[in-house]
Amino acid sequence: MNRWQTITEMEITRETIQMLEPYCSEFLIHAADVEGLQQGIDEDLVSRLAEWCSIPVTYAGGGRGLADLDRVKSSSNGKVDLTIGSALDIFGGSGVTFEEISYGYQAAFLAFL
Repeated sequence: MNRWQTITEMEITRETIQMLEPYCSEFLIHAADVEGLQQGIDEDLVSRLAEWCSIPVTYAGGGRGLADLDRVKSSSNGKVDLTIGSALDIFGGSGVTFEEISYGYQAAFLAFL
């Protein structure tokens, strides 16, 4: 675990999560192998994170737009959040606009109330 500078032997497993959880209040999991490619999320990893993690978790990597946001919500039963980076228009992407994401967030927040 050396930021993104060095490839390590550590894998994301149930055991790794259990080892790290006592020292964390939240996880930000970057699927570095798909990060920035806008080729879709790793749904298997997302569903495993939902199963393994007892603290809040955000997944990053491969998100292309609102459909991937829905996939993460569905495959994690709402337990995992998604970041969308390079696909977002404010970062030069064309997959989703800031306004679309903002509207979706506001609608979800209002539905929660």
